[in-house]
Amino acid sequence: MGAKPSKAAHHRDPSLETTSIPSSVQTTTSPTINIDGRIYHNIESSSYYLPRDEEEQDRLNSEHFAIKALFSSNILPYVEQRLPQNANILDIGCGSGSWVMEMAIEHPNAHVTGIDMADMFPTAIRPENVTFQLCNILDGLPYEDNTFDFVHMRQLIVALRAKEWPAVLNEIYRVLKPGGLVQLVESDFTEAGHSNLIDAVMTTLHRAMQERGQDPFVASKLERLLSEAQFQDVQQQVRVIQFGQDSDPIAGEMMYSWKSAMRSIKPFLAPRLLKNPDEYSMVLERYFQECTHYNWHMKLWAVCACRPSTTTTTTATTTTTAASSLSSPLSS
Repeated sequence: MGAKPSKAAHHRDPSLETTSIPSSVQTTTSPTINIDGRIYHNIESSSYYLPRDEEEQDRLNSEHFAIKALFSSNILPYVEQRLPQNANILDIGCGSGSWVMEMAIEHPNAHVTGIDMADMFPTAIRPENVTFQLCNILDGLPYEDNTFDFVHMRQLIVALRAKEWPAVLNEIYRVLKPGGLVQLVESDFTEAGHSNLIDAVMTTLHRAMQERGQDPFVASKLERLLSEAQFQDVQQQVRVIQFGQDSDPIAGEMMYSWKSAMRSIKPFLAPRLLKNPDEYSMVLERYFQECTHYNWHMKLWAVCACRPSTTTTTTATTTTTAASSLSSPLSS
């Protein structure tokens, strides 16, 4: 498939604040910029526009627990059934490290490596089978060919440009062992149409992302992208979150995460949405109220596949679960 040459080279999770093995962290400080009291990435090659401070760590942890509950596990059944006990696992864009830490505890014989372009991951680690490393996926992965049994990547929709997805998937293919597994999880920024305000906010967000080269609807294209990257046996699961369901704890947690994200992208979105950006907070509160009133929804797509160990025919399976059965386990 023309793989690249090797490159050697309330929401805070208490488990992320324990002390142990500093040698398992390979990092230097990543460049930042302060805007309106929030700390943002300042990496020229990146299109990412969310912050990288403690408030964002809390949001990422909240989002992690909601997604885990939504899919009833950190990994899909297809992956669980095929993952070796002593697997070498990579998490790309690990953020606060919640997924890495939990996977290390759930799979004590595995080794789990988390990489991110920002050093928001723990610098003091309890599990001995965890490594964190500062790394920008856009620079390629600093690992030899055929290194990992499983690669996980989640919520990079606001980190990768549309044209960067194929190259990133090629890198994942390269570092996976033959027969190795990949799992991608992404949000679908659903088209609006619920109310004039929701329509205005979402249309502006979609346009702003597209101006940066990003695809706000890439989640629904992951199956095709994996197939085009020569992965096989693509399995796809879709979950729908309805923000009007106040009694649903998963919807409530995701709404917290969505509110935090929308507030944090004020420098990016407000000038595009409003003539007077100072009105952003007031308009955003009305937007949140209408999301609940009109039962605005978001989809999450979890897609997994494997690198072929031999040349076989590619297959794909899709399952969609509505909000009424959010807590039901996934079928394999």
